[in-house]
Amino acid sequence: MLRLTYETVAVTAEQLVFLFLGIGLFAFHHPYEKMGVGFVIATILNLNFARFLNVMITTSLVNCSRTEKTKIPNKIKFIMWLSGLRGAMAYALALKCATDLEVGPIILIDTLIYAFITVIGVGSILNPILSKFDVKRKEDPAGDDVGKSELELGDEQESKSLAKRVKARLSSFNRRIVSPIFIK
Repeated sequence: MLRLTYETVAVTAEQLVFLFLGIGLFAFHHPYEKMGVGFVIATILNLNFARFLNVMITTSLVNCSRTEKTKIPNKIKFIMWLSGLRGAMAYALALKCATDLEVGPIILIDTLIYAFITVIGVGSILNPILSKFDVKRKEDPAGDDVGKSELELGDEQESKSLAKRVKARLSSFNRRIVSPIFIK
């Protein structure tokens, strides 16, 4: 039941973001004449390069504390770069800029154009790329263990890592304290 609730909230929030992006593109007057195609191309190149650096540096740091078996492979790094979040936070910041800065309206329309290009462009090719790289969701051999911690699953060998122990404690805290308060 909890899993279904989380999924419902996630899908609803995602649909609201797309709704606001669509309204933002067509409901306001945007200064298209003040920006050129080069500006949009430079934005796309710069943001994708920045996201590439962010994913590569972060995953390299994370991999330093992982075993060979649990390291993030290069194909997953590529997928993380390609399917990175686009839109919601950038749109919120661009809306704030639109009212506070002189160049704010240009930032807003540039953000909207980038969001639409990446959502429609990348969103339409993501499933074929996932299939080509043979990236699938990890199967849970024990069945539906959404509410269980790592320690409860009996995987004591892997739970010795610090990250697994922290995750198990947070999961236990959520199950014992937070869930009873908010889920009745």
